[in-house]
Amino acid sequence: MDAYLLRLGFTKSIADPNLYIKVIEGQPVIIILYVDDLLTTGVEHHIPECKKQLAAKFETKDLGITHYYLGLEVWKKPEEI
Repeated sequence: MDAYLLRLGFTKSIADPNLYIKVIEGQPVIIILYVDDLLTTGVEHHIPECKKQLAAKFETKDLGITHYYLGLEVWKKPEEI
């Protein structure tokens, strides 16, 4: 996974080796690894391509929008009009 994410242009965080960041058109996409799960976040319109690239290499299952992750409750901020 590490080598593949680096090939896709992600940079591994120095602070946490399970955190990867890629900036696309000035906007971040962030992947956090935990055992055999990963959490993808960032600017919403960049995430589908990231998921597509991961699914091309690994067996994946999209569980949708996260509401709980490692005991944390997660909520998406509503879009501003």
